[in-house]
Amino acid sequence: MEHGHGLHRGRTLGAATAAHLGRLVRDELSPGDKLPPERTLAEDLAVSRTTVREALQELERRRLVSRTPGRGTVVLPRSVEADQLLGLVDGARSERDPSETEHVSEFRALVEPQIAGLAARRADESDLLQLEGVLASTHAGLSPAESLAQDVAFHVQVARASGNPLFVSLCELSSGWVEDVRAKSHSTSHGRRSSFEWHERIHDAIRRHDEAAARQAMADHLTDVAHLVERTPHQ
Repeated sequence: MEHGHGLHRGRTLGAATAAHLGRLVRDELSPGDKLPPERTLAEDLAVSRTTVREALQELERRRLVSRTPGRGTVVLPRSVEADQLLGLVDGARSERDPSETEHVSEFRALVEPQIAGLAARRADESDLLQLEGVLASTHAGLSPAESLAQDVAFHVQVARASGNPLFVSLCELSSGWVEDVRAKSHSTSHGRRSSFEWHERIHDAIRRHDEAAARQAMADHLTDVAHLVERTPHQ
């Protein structure tokens, strides 16, 4: 059982690592740039090289990078569609659009409760174990960065439990869009505790295969995050 628990935790950690590296590729690197070696990434992110390798494989599957023996990992040109989609967010950030937080909240409120409902309908025992693994790795002693990573991992795993790989890709892609909001909500101990408690309620509804309760718990969670962010002073 412990072996299985470690495997599920590794998968969710790998999803969070893939989301982080995806943001690195999008925000800080250009097509043709090389990513740091696996060992360096593992040290910087405080994860194993296996986790980094699996995250890079996920980025390769999404055609964000190319991995070649002897050459390393190279950023690929993005498709026109991806550039247009990412450009909407990058443009808003560069202009410091005051309504950006509202756009993020609206996007999540529309999409994520529906994903949670599908997860409640379709989640199997493996999905439930992986969600439990994320919750088991979340505790009061986590730093804001660690808590945020577990937050990403939980929401990605809910998307996996929906059974639709497109929702997983959307959740991972949107992690970059919602990072500023998440960072604010995890900057206080109250915010981190609140996030964990809502995740427990969402998991419980998914475990009971209660679609309506899962949708409502996710919607209430996102409303709580929005209120938390409004009350958190700008840093």
